[in-house]
Amino acid sequence: MIPYGLVLSDDLQKAYLDFKNKGDFDQDRVARIFHYYKGTFLTNTAQLKRIGAKVSPAMERQLQGAGYTTQSLEDLAGKTVYKIILSSDKDVFPYVNIYDDTIENNLSGCFARGDNREKAIEHIRALCKNAKMVCLYDKYIVRKGTENGNQENLKMIASLFPKKALCIVYQEGHLELDDENFLKSACDKWTFERKTTIREHHDRYLIIDDKIEIILTSGFSSLRDVTKEFTYIIRPVYHNRFESL
Repeated sequence: MIPYGLVLSDDLQKAYLDFKNKGDFDQDRVARIFHYYKGTFLTNTAQLKRIGAKVSPAMERQLQGAGYTTQSLEDLAGKTVYKIILSSDKDVFPYVNIYDDTIENNLSGCFARGDNREKAIEHIRALCKNAKMVCLYDKYIVRKGTENGNQENLKMIASLFPKKALCIVYQEGHLELDDENFLKSACDKWTFERKTTIREHHDRYLIIDDKIEIILTSGFSSLRDVTKEFTYIIRPVYHNRFESL
């Protein structure tokens, strides 16, 4: 049996059932519900009655037999895998607002120590393939006294970017002129823009054309160094971050 992933607020449960039963529904709202889709949605007979849903006798017997009858939405959420309730207007836990919330459903890749990172490298490379501008933020790309490691990190970064015209934006102090030149040796069409005020909203990240953000939990070095665990998270950029760079 597919586990119950989360709970829907009454209005979202109604929108979901309208979609499921091929009735009139708000396409944007339903799309936002499915953005968070994780397993099946848990409901009970009380919620279905509140929203006026037509429930078959078989479904009602199934819910009653499982004990899903008069619980509050908060109690129902406690019985799900992710312990949250999707909402269109609330954002205080356990509610997650489908229109704007700090809890998001993003694509990620997780690698344990010793795991080969080639799939992550190929994925990031594909995301960068058509880029015109990338914002590179990682204060640990280069470190004093580790020249060999620094060059390997820079080689890894260079391997991610397309060999065509590309503007590489970075935080002042993260790269030196020698590092720029080292990267440029991989492609002389690359240009560099040093910024002094890039927002430090994560320790290490890459923003592609101000549309896609890739957060790297242990930095670019962990794409080649498998002695550390590594996770990368891909999320859309919801607002223009380059305006504040």
